[in-house]
Amino acid sequence: MTTPVVQLQSVTREFSGTAAVRDLDLTVERGKFTALLGPSGCGKTTTLRMIAGYLEPTSGAILLDGKDATRLPPERRNIGMVFQSYALFPHLTVEKNVAFGLRMRKLPAAEIRTRVGEVLELVGLAHLAKRKPKQLSGGQQQRVALARAVAVRPSVLLLDEPLSNLDARLRIQMRQELLRVQRETGLTAVLVTHDQEEALELADSMVILDRGRIVQQGPPREVFRAPATRFVADFLGYENFLDLPGKGPVTIRPEHVRVLGPDEDPPADAEVVEGTVASARFRGTDFAVTVTVGDRTVHAVSTDDTLVSGAPVRLCLPAAQAIALPHDDAAPDTTASEPLQQQELHT
Repeated sequence: MTTPVVQLQSVTREFSGTAAVRDLDLTVERGKFTALLGPSGCGKTTTLRMIAGYLEPTSGAILLDGKDATRLPPERRNIGMVFQSYALFPHLTVEKNVAFGLRMRKLPAAEIRTRVGEVLELVGLAHLAKRKPKQLSGGQQQRVALARAVAVRPSVLLLDEPLSNLDARLRIQMRQELLRVQRETGLTAVLVTHDQEEALELADSMVILDRGRIVQQGPPREVFRAPATRFVADFLGYENFLDLPGKGPVTIRPEHVRVLGPDEDPPADAEVVEGTVASARFRGTDFAVTVTVGDRTVHAVSTDDTLVSGAPVRLCLPAAQAIALPHDDAAPDTTASEPLQQQELHT
């Protein structure tokens, strides 16, 4: 069994007596892409900075390649880091920016030239080697920052929300670029992001934090399909929280809630609730439908272009798509014994 590249053992970090990270245990496997995600203030960036050595834990241990690195300074950790702000030297050319870390490590000039050439080819920027950062687009600058981090052949590549400054289209392109580089090099990577789509697309392992603690981790598909708590479900876009008779508190994604036609019969295992359309927003291929049920709101997805505000509708809630939540994690004032038809819905 191979030694994990990064291990955090009961790590806590406090600022002025307040814990930003609490008793955290985390293992990052070799060659894998791990994503740390959660809302602002959840502790993900603090965790990344402790792995990098920019912050020391208040308690606990950090192991790199099986060795205690808790007090090691950043320059002795063999870490590559890509920042949100790129952090390129504006007066240096692309190739000199990429070579910077290699020169700091006092590698022979011939090896520096070879490595710089290799990583610029890897990120598709060999033809721009003599340009300076101001002559590059945002995406190109981010690729330079990635090349600089990869050139030192780090034990682990740390990515601190590296795509957040790019526009939506470029973010998608750069996700694919990041994944390609990671797969081709076999690098171990840890990504900090608040973007669930980014984590789902890139990560082999997804770690969700809340208030300094890990609340769920695992392969992205498993975490997405089976959120363990209401917090995780809400963070991953499960907008509907309700009680189903015999099931207790559950969550159902909007795309699994169907708007039934006037004469359509629901499946035998589904619950049906009646309500009124509050809005139907066109999204290109379908409509995001908001339905008022009593004093509650349910979100659904439909391709019916005749839905208008105020129209009566029936919603089909398939039991197979209802994910059970812990009773103590559900919305307050639920009453599992009351049928859904009596509008015991929780948003």
